Amino acid sequence: MKKVEKAFTAFDKLYRGCVWLLVNFFVLIFLCWTLYQGFVGFRAETNGETTEGHVSRLEQRDGGTFRAVIEFEVDGETYSFNDTSSSYPPRFDLGENVTVRYDRTNPNFAQIDSVLPLWLFPACGVGGLIVSFIVVNIWGVRAWKRGEEML
Repeated sequence: MKKVEKAFTAFDKLYRGCVWLLVNFFVLIFLCWTLYQGFVGFRAETNGETTEGHVSRLEQRDGGTFRAVIEFEVDGETYSFNDTSSSYPPRFDLGENVTVRYDRTNPNFAQIDSVLPLWLFPACGVGGLIVSFIVVNIWGVRAWKRGEEML
């Protein structure tokens, strides 16, 4: 009976460790995504120009929401990008003009210009995810030491 209990305890510790690693992995994935979005926004703000673009089409997403595809022209070349948000009803009408902020050196880095700085929301997300990462690890270590379930 003692061998069975040891095997079960070892399996339980392995399970709890894998859950802890999986939660950390998801937090890190979202952290990387928000860091990238912040980088794109910061780069467009600091090295950016503005121009007029237009909504070339609306892509329907799962759940019935719509995302705008924006086209704009720089030095005779046409660029396009997807709006970062989707909604129902659509945020923009087909053909509507929008102000686009793009990176001068690489117009593929572009976003719809807004009142708030383009890096503000991702920066708040990074702060929140760093706090989440710390909390998850404190919670995970305590649960592991106590032998409690993590989820």
